[in-house]
Amino acid sequence: MWNSYNAGQIFPARRSLGALLYFFGGFLPMGYVVSVIVSFVLGYLGYISLSTFVFLYSFDFLFFGLSFIIWGVIATITSIMAFRGSHSWLAGIFAGYDAFATIFDAWTYISDFMSSWKDIRRAIDSSDFSILDVIVIIAAALGIGFVISYVAFKEGQKSSRISYYW
Repeated sequence: MWNSYNAGQIFPARRSLGALLYFFGGFLPMGYVVSVIVSFVLGYLGYISLSTFVFLYSFDFLFFGLSFIIWGVIATITSIMAFRGSHSWLAGIFAGYDAFATIFDAWTYISDFMSSWKDIRRAIDSSDFSILDVIVIIAAALGIGFVISYVAFKEGQKSSRISYYW
């Protein structure tokens, strides 16, 4: 929600950047988190099979790993821009740390990708896997995630100190 709120604050000044941050930082992560929560509750209540839950939950590493890399690249670029603008040694340390953390996250993501992919393949090959359940859960989760993230985005726009250029 915080990313959606911040994207709403950025949107009046930089529309494309605000929309990009909202979509990749607010809407998609919120939709995925809601899908994990919904699938956990439905699995606990016995409405979906274990393989359907494992399928949805295995995307956790793939989805959030890729998100961390994308956000790491954004943070690294932003900190490099701050370093270039201020020439502060502290900004240079942050830029170096962001670059190192992003490379480390990418290495971890690449090295563990196949393990998560195997879990997904095993869940699909299971006899009790239901693609219809997956589609319904993802559709419901994206709907709920959109409502939550859009409300936060609009609140960010309302509280933005940047004047609107319509």
